[in-house]
Amino acid sequence: MVFDWLKAGAPPSVDELVARGRFRQAVDAFRAQIQSRTPTLAERLRLADLLVLADRGDEALPILLGAADELARYGFAERALEALRRADAIAPGHPDVRDRFATLAKAARAKIAAAARRKDEEKTDPFLAKATAEARAHHEEGSDPESLPLDRALLAFVRELGDRAPAMGREALARVLFSDIPHYLFRRVAEGLHRRSFPAGEIVVTEGDPGDAVFLIASGIVRVLVAGGHGRALEIRRLDAGDFFGEVAALSGTPRTATVVATTDCELLEVDHRALERLVEARPAARSILEGARDGRAQSAEEAAVRSLPEAASPERAAAVLAAHFGGSAWSPRVRLQFAKQMLDSGQEADALAVVASVAEELAAAGHPETGIAILKRVEKARRRDEHPKTPHPNRAASEAAFRVWLSSLAQGPDTLMRAAAPPAEEEGADGDGDR
Repeated sequence: MVFDWLKAGAPPSVDELVARGRFRQAVDAFRAQIQSRTPTLAERLRLADLLVLADRGDEALPILLGAADELARYGFAERALEALRRADAIAPGHPDVRDRFATLAKAARAKIAAAARRKDEEKTDPFLAKATAEARAHHEEGSDPESLPLDRALLAFVRELGDRAPAMGREALARVLFSDIPHYLFRRVAEGLHRRSFPAGEIVVTEGDPGDAVFLIASGIVRVLVAGGHGRALEIRRLDAGDFFGEVAALSGTPRTATVVATTDCELLEVDHRALERLVEARPAARSILEGARDGRAQSAEEAAVRSLPEAASPERAAAVLAAHFGGSAWSPRVRLQFAKQMLDSGQEADALAVVASVAEELAAAGHPETGIAILKRVEKARRRDEHPKTPHPNRAASEAAFRVWLSSLAQGPDTLMRAAAPPAEEEGADGDGDR
């Protein structure tokens, strides 16, 4: 199975070493994998790629020449040309490469001449024409990648997307998948690649809907929102050009775990599940990037903070609490946080948490999701503490005091409130478990 990935505790795999930029070690690891058997053509091409990454092109050149010869011998002229182009990029003008280009060109001219002669014969022989048509139809049904049409506009788009992506990190996915993608591989996956445009404000995917595609952002910015326990969606992050989303549903087959909305006009590349499997099979270095993104989002402290909001923490509850205690709800965030501190001091923690949560939601909606989520993460910690009052905690009093001090600091003014995403260091030490 393509997505049966690395097991915990194992030595770094070739894909992991490539993702970390340790190309020479990746070459050694890959050679160790194939040394006990005759490598396949795909494995030899993979080794050539690794050698080029490791600045050992002189070793990659004979491998690529041998692959080109084998492909040409079995009639895969276009794939042979791709191998020769890669060899020419390593050693421009090399005589062995030049000779093979000439041989392929001669064979292509001979093939064209033979096809022309056959076409002339078909005009005078109806039985031959019928047999040729039947053979052509059978060939097309066989879905030979070499016979599929080449969408050059889409090919240029995905190659450009790959070429301008960074070489490291999660944003490197486009580079790994599409940089210098050969024609034969592009033909195999082109049916599952779709160029999509979304105007600002349009929903790309909706939480809970089925989906099996990954989206790479070619241009623009999107917002990622998840539904809280109180039934309202809050923004937890923004993604811009070079990033991607949708990998959780695409890899696991589960419904979408978040709603994604275009913040600006966006151009995306949609890669369906089948195309993604084929691309990862051909470009294994993409595995560790996708796996890391999937696992990172599964363990997201920001998403957990939103999901954990109780139903009672709704803005309606906060408005009712403020109206009952302070005669109205139309207070600034700074004043509402001061009121929340007063409620905490008087033991009304459930009401205080509802007010703090409403401030966080308002900040997120106003374009400050990091600040709002930082507040919600503190709310979640306070709520966990309240739900487990019997749990031994030697620093409980200090932790509660630190939470009140932190909340009080937020209420001092707008500038302080905007710095809430970086809470005081002493609060981390008092609470004992930090942000997760």
